[in-house]
Amino acid sequence: MGTFGTGPFSSDGALDFLDEVAERPPQKRAEVLRRAFGYVVANRDLLWREFFPDEVVAAAALVAAALPGGEHLQHRLAQVSDEPHAVMLPGPVPDLAAPALEALRFVAGPGGPWHQGWTTETNRAEAQQTIDGLTAILRAANS
Repeated sequence: MGTFGTGPFSSDGALDFLDEVAERPPQKRAEVLRRAFGYVVANRDLLWREFFPDEVVAAAALVAAALPGGEHLQHRLAQVSDEPHAVMLPGPVPDLAAPALEALRFVAGPGGPWHQGWTTETNRAEAQQTIDGLTAILRAANS
């Protein structure tokens, strides 16, 4: 059984996704994320088979980490990765905010699969805070 936490990088699936991103050269990471968001939105029926909510949340958090207001996410990446710069985008990519937000809304919008399964009210509230924070950063970049 894997770990699954309320933060954007707090699950085994999210950490595995970060490892996949780290395998890409820095200049290719934005395109990897762009394709991932497009795949999620175009293939919603493949949720739980081809991709998971925690991976989408982690991907959106990588975009948010490179944007103004995402500094705390950079700090969180440093806590979960020996080489946080190996996964971070080399700089802000504001045009990724809209696709990240669309994919995030699918998995973590009201009643979305990210919100299912939290066993305590505290975890539910922390998970919602994670999504609210990411949404605010991505919206600000998208406006």
